[in-house]
Amino acid sequence: MRNYRIGMGGHAPGHLRDAFLSAIEAYADWNGIGPEPTVEFEVHYEPRPIPISKACGLVWNCTDILPGVAWDELIGNEVLPAVARTLLRQGHCSRV
Repeated sequence: MRNYRIGMGGHAPGHLRDAFLSAIEAYADWNGIGPEPTVEFEVHYEPRPIPISKACGLVWNCTDILPGVAWDELIGNEVLPAVARTLLRQGHCSRV
């Protein structure tokens, strides 16, 4: 298995996946008011706070499958329109 590189994709290391899954949880708990939430991300085994948008960017080309619990967290918080807009933007589906 090759090393994961953000620009190249592939299977992401555990600390990247953990930061992204924490970002999903933080997003679900956020009411949209105030600053963007942060999550911990390990750099050389030292935890550092990063904004949830940065955590999303870290797994942008990751080929891992989103765990069902994380998907349920997103859908349970009614972000389906956001997912649909993303798919539309990327050309994966079209407007009716």
